[in-house]
Amino acid sequence: MLTTNFLKTRTSTRDFKDEKVDDEKIKKIYQITRELENKFGEKDLHYQVNNKGEEVYFKLKGNAGYKGVMIKAPLYVALDITNDSKSALVKGAYGLEELITKLSELGLASCYITVSGVSDDILKSAFVNAEGKIMSILAIGEATKQEIREHRYDDRKGINEFVFIDDLDHKASVEELSQRGLDDLFSYLRFAPSSYNSQPWRFVLKDNFVNLYLEDYKDEANLVDAGIVMYYFDQLTKEISINSIWEVEPKLDGSKYQFIAQKEL
Repeated sequence: MLTTNFLKTRTSTRDFKDEKVDDEKIKKIYQITRELENKFGEKDLHYQVNNKGEEVYFKLKGNAGYKGVMIKAPLYVALDITNDSKSALVKGAYGLEELITKLSELGLASCYITVSGVSDDILKSAFVNAEGKIMSILAIGEATKQEIREHRYDDRKGINEFVFIDDLDHKASVEELSQRGLDDLFSYLRFAPSSYNSQPWRFVLKDNFVNLYLEDYKDEANLVDAGIVMYYFDQLTKEISINSIWEVEPKLDGSKYQFIAQKEL
């Protein structure tokens, strides 16, 4: 099944070979990132590629990465957002997931680098061509070994904790989702990565649409979470021919549930 095959490709590698990425693959990465910028039509969305991996590593070491543990890789791609554009950030994170898919096709592995709390000056010292604020970084290279991610259920929210019918007061049951043919989708969607495994996304099924919200919005890392889960949603629904495009219009108004995007089912 597509769902299972898709999830099997989503591995995260923390150990990369100490070898430069092939020049042809580097050219391809530049091409992919430019295509993604054009695809989303967001003037505030940019990707910065830096193939001087050792230089980036030492400039970010002790600051970026989970608890300051920086991951060493031969190449990094940064998500660069100008004018504090929330929609560009969501779409840019979606694009990073699309990039991960294409990297896998090139035989390259990747891993997200946490940048929350890292100063703009430090981040820009590693990505000197950045036009705005670095919001996320991917470490990229050849994996030292083949990794298979085990998708565990015990650290994931139950479906009725993040899927709702009509409004955010009506938790969806497996039976209700089964009647709509969406129970498998949301069962698998739980495995989408999120910052600190917070799983902040909430989906409301209303009429012929799905509305995406973030619960207890903390910072821009949650908007990255939203973009990632939107990409997972799209990949997991290809098999059931849901091919509409997300309409991204974040409304960060300080409420418990922040509206992010809508998609036709």
